[in-house]
Amino acid sequence: MCAWKYSQLKTTRFSILLFFFLLANSLKAEELQMSISYLGLDVVNVVLTDDGRILKVTAKATFLASIAAGMDNSYIAEYVDDYLPVRRNKTIIQKDYEENRTILYDRDNDLAVRTSHLSSDRSKTYPIYKDTRDFFTALFYIRTHLDTPKRLYLDANGLIWSADYTIVGIEKINSVLGKVDAIKVEVDFKKISPENKERSDMLTNNLVNESKKLVLWFSSDSRHLPLKTRYQRKPFPVYWLLQSYE
Repeated sequence: MCAWKYSQLKTTRFSILLFFFLLANSLKAEELQMSISYLGLDVVNVVLTDDGRILKVTAKATFLASIAAGMDNSYIAEYVDDYLPVRRNKTIIQKDYEENRTILYDRDNDLAVRTSHLSSDRSKTYPIYKDTRDFFTALFYIRTHLDTPKRLYLDANGLIWSADYTIVGIEKINSVLGKVDAIKVEVDFKKISPENKERSDMLTNNLVNESKKLVLWFSSDSRHLPLKTRYQRKPFPVYWLLQSYE
């Protein structure tokens, strides 16, 4: 084989390898690792993984917190465009409370069908809006639509809430990225469903509340990383803090 053809073959092979390398990296799931802090102590470690069609969230109590209240929860949402979930699986293992349920969203008929794998009494069918999301898919929607805010609808444990988010300014905060300018967003919730709240998991049960705003800080670059979240609990607030990003 002449030198020119050999060189051309090497170039072609390199191009093919480079293509598959870039493709593999483009398909790699995004992973966010966060800690939930109360009174300055890390109490829960949260990992959020998004591969473009499945958003998975795991939450485990730290060793110190598990002494008082254990937690080993997972939330898995299969979604389509704009983080609209079509199926969710929620598994809750806490000190005195458990859930294992699947929620299917029938958007043609504006219904959600919840099946409990622990007790048929917890299964139910309830009305939804066509663009109803859960808390975590709504978080990722907000993150990717900061420039075009609109009213969202959340399924919070079988109850439908509206969520209006507003950018209130740019604020410099300390974060895993260093001291950076962050986009500050406030979220206001309003319960639409007339039923009373059911008991639910500790992680998401307090995040949706009519009397308290949820405050989010996103990085101001194109990634819009969720650097910090704050929600009020008596007597002190709870913070979610980004620890690492891949």
